[in-house]
Amino acid sequence: MDIPITRDQLKISTRVLYDELQRQNANVEILDKDSSLLEYTAKSGKKHLLFSTCSDKSSAAGMIVADNKVRTATVARRMGISTPEQVMSRDVREIRKFLSEMGRIVVKPVANSSGTGVSTNITTQKALSRAYNYAKSFSRRIVAQRHIIGSDIRLLIVGGKFCSAVLRKPAHVIGDGESTIEMLINDANADMSRNDDSQSSLMHINMGAAARYLGDKLQNVLKYGQEAQVVGPANVSLGGSLHEASHQVPQSMINDAEAITDKLGLGMSGVDMMWDKKTDKHYLIEVNATPGIDIHDDPFSGTSSDAVERYVQWLIA
Repeated sequence: MDIPITRDQLKISTRVLYDELQRQNANVEILDKDSSLLEYTAKSGKKHLLFSTCSDKSSAAGMIVADNKVRTATVARRMGISTPEQVMSRDVREIRKFLSEMGRIVVKPVANSSGTGVSTNITTQKALSRAYNYAKSFSRRIVAQRHIIGSDIRLLIVGGKFCSAVLRKPAHVIGDGESTIEMLINDANADMSRNDDSQSSLMHINMGAAARYLGDKLQNVLKYGQEAQVVGPANVSLGGSLHEASHQVPQSMINDAEAITDKLGLGMSGVDMMWDKKTDKHYLIEVNATPGIDIHDDPFSGTSSDAVERYVQWLIA
């Protein structure tokens, strides 16, 4: 006998959408808990699929473009949206030359999510070799981008309009004058508010990512009150944190995020920008077609928006 699937088994973003669909009197059914696949009925009576947070109402071509960083950058540049200089290659020698020209780069697989395969702040050829091999374990094609120093901003676009923004900070620990960084990470991961099952926006600090980022520095002892970044990418899935930024982002950044989302035909997107406040320039890094929506209404990050309600209204319209 099949065991009934319950909403508690869904990933958190799909779960909040499931609850809101029910609140707005839409007929919704869980088809597969492992992939968080739902079927819901719009006001027209037509049935739609919702995978994670992406509906079949969004453009399939747009999703394919968004899933590839090089294609996304190509579209953005044609629209006049700034992106970091980049090169895509299967040959590490070409990326070595790019590092020599840029001085500081980020290395990542062409297609990835949740920060997998990504190495930041690469300044030496030795570090590039490690980063290249790590990225190649996820994709044959590697993209290297100029490293932009600034604030990592995720803008949520719902139904074509800006809804909210969060500042994403990489995982970090604070010293106590006695413990090594590795010990501090273990202490942080023992906090019951962190987990690894996508049921919360505060997840465990990924020790593998910390080891790749810090190397032998994992055994360093921090002074009391000293803060140290322990993972390169600012992804929540690697233990990063989120902070309210909706009222901080400039209108020009919002305009670009809305424009690229509209161009790709996405009902909702998470547009990642790096914002260099010294020059007040922003650069589009990537577009996520299945962003976590729960983080934009989460007390931990200080956000409060009607993102879930607005997106469900778009879904069932």
